[in-house]
Parts: sequence; structure tokens; C-alpha cells
Amino acid sequence: MNRQVIKRQPTLEVIAVDAADAQAAEQGGADRIELVSAMSEGGLTPSYGQIEQVVSKVSIPVYVMIRPHSRSFCYSADDLQVMLQDIRVARELGAAGIVIGALTHEGEVDRSFLQTGLLSAKGLGVTFHRAIDSSANVVRALDSIGGSNGGSEGKGRFEHEREMKSKSEESVVERVLTSGGKPTAPEGLLELQQLQEIGQTLNIAIMAGSGVTIEGIPTLVSRTGITEMHMGSGVRPGGSFDHPVDAQLVAQAKAELIRAVQELNHQ
Repeated sequence: MNRQVIKRQPTLEVIAVDAADAQAAEQGGADRIELVSAMSEGGLTPSYGQIEQVVSKVSIPVYVMIRPHSRSFCYSADDLQVMLQDIRVARELGAAGIVIGALTHEGEVDRSFLQTGLLSAKGLGVTFHRAIDSSANVVRALDSIGGSNGGSEGKGRFEHEREMKSKSEESVVERVLTSGGKPTAPEGLLELQQLQEIGQTLNIAIMAGSGVTIEGIPTLVSRTGITEMHMGSGVRPGGSFDHPVDAQLVAQAKAELIRAVQELNHQ
């Protein structure tokens, strides 16, 4: 498989909080939905009813946020059990993938936790979310995520759960959603370019998110080489989550992304 070609395909992911958002995103040409609740908290796990309804109303892939609280990205053993159950339910309800992430108290990727989640995902697509932007070092964090995909290290407090399952069933992190460790993606262009280059070697796609606007897409693509964009407020009227996703704004974003990637491919 030629990952270089895959990574140069324009992919637009849109945040949805309900079925209306998801349907508008699909109508506008979005390629994937990230389904969340509580965007005021940065996005938490949606309800089971919401997952079931959204999955039933769109045909594009729905990736479900798995995040039980917004206190931090450090999770207890009890948190883990909640998240594993949420992963199981998301899979049973027809989600195409999940969005997860965890850090240690030192700001490193919690690989033991991550590998347990990957085993529970059992073939679902997996995005590692912007917990990476809160890590001590985004490059080291990406390398660590790549190591988790290898599955050869990381024994620790959740070892028992991992070893109870077959490694053949384990999912891998397909992509990492990041702003390059900066508050917004446009502020992290240099870091995003570096992460994109490293991601190529690790077989992990980099998806730019946070502060992505329609007019900012060409610069993000040309300066970083990243062709996966994650948009939330940027495809809502007034740039606010107080308003629903606007299909026309999604269509404009997708058109800009397609043009930018075409130019990138012709360089």
C-alpha cells in the first residue's frame, strides 16, 4: 500500500453533536464525522442514543469521542473501565471508529492505557485526539503512539486486560489530530510540518485541527503537506458552536481542500 498517495487525498472531518449536524456535514461533502457531546468542555463521549441515531442517519464514517471527563487526559483504572464499555457500545451501535487519547502525569503518552483501548477497539478505526497537544513534547508523543501501534512495549497497570485478548484483534492508531502543540493549527505550521514528515515514516496520518477556517485551508495544506482537516466552528455560522453545521460552509471547505491538495500534488 502506498501511504504517500493515501496521505495526499483530501479528507474533511467535521465535528457533529447531533444527527442534524452529521446530516448537514454529509450533505456538504464531509468525508467523516467526529461525534461528540459537550463542546464547551472540549468534547466528551456522546450518549448511546445519540450514537445510534447519528449512525443510522448518515452513510459516511462516524468516529465517536471516548472521553469521560474534561478534568485532564490522565485517567484512573475506573475511567478506563468506563471508556472500554463506551468503546464496546460504540462498536455495537455501528460506529466506524473511535477517538481516544491519554497521558501520564508526566505528560507522556500513556501507552499501557492506549494499548488496552486499541485491543478493545477490535478493528475499529482509531484517531488519537488533541491530548497530544497537551503532552510534554509532541514529537516524542507521536513516536510513542507509533510504538504503541507496534505493540511490543508498554506493559504496566493494565497489562492483565491486554493479555486476556488476542493481539490479532487489536486496532492501531490510524491518525493523530493535532494543532502541533499550539493553541490553533495556523499557529503550529512548523510543528505540523515536522509531525507530518514523522507520521509518514510511522504510517500514521496527521490531521490538522483547532482554528481551521475555510480561508486558512490553502496555507495549512501548502505549508505542512497535511491533507486531512478537522473542522468544527469553521463550518458553523458565525464560527460558533451555538449554531448548527452549515452544509454550504462544509461544501466551501471541501472545495478549498480539494483545490489545495491538487496544487500540492502538482508541486
